[in-house]
Amino acid sequence: MRTLVSTLLLALSAPAFAGKICVVDFQTAVTETQEGKAAQTRIDTMYATRKGELERMQADLEKAIKDYQGRAMILSADAKAQEEQKLGLQQQTFERTYMQYQQEMQQTYGALLGDLDEKMRTIAKDVGASQGCSVVLDSAVIVYASNEVGDVTDVLVQRYNAQHPAKP
Repeated sequence: MRTLVSTLLLALSAPAFAGKICVVDFQTAVTETQEGKAAQTRIDTMYATRKGELERMQADLEKAIKDYQGRAMILSADAKAQEEQKLGLQQQTFERTYMQYQQEMQQTYGALLGDLDEKMRTIAKDVGASQGCSVVLDSAVIVYASNEVGDVTDVLVQRYNAQHPAKP
């Protein structure tokens, strides 16, 4: 009885949250906007060129390793050491180039989509207000949401595209 009274008093003293909670899938929203799709196409094009170069470098390295392995039995100790050093440098060049391309792509992605993210968040505030949301949460961080939670992702994408049409 005492626990029931304590629980009732606690429930009555706690302010009730009567607002509408809305969610948005920002990742989907970003990739579904016209601007986001254009940025992804640019990144994919850049990656295709870089990927081709990396594949060529990797094939050259693998060929050099295979060639070395085929000749290793007949090489002197000094020749082996020189070949291994040469292969090591070729491997380092490949790895350095790979890392450089990865960094370039991440920087490009950030530059292309960083501005979009800022604009998206500004529009999300307006969408939340117009949809009567007390709070708008990114669905990526939500563990569970009932069907009563409003998903405003589609509205956000539509508004974003209307306010920021793709540039030819």
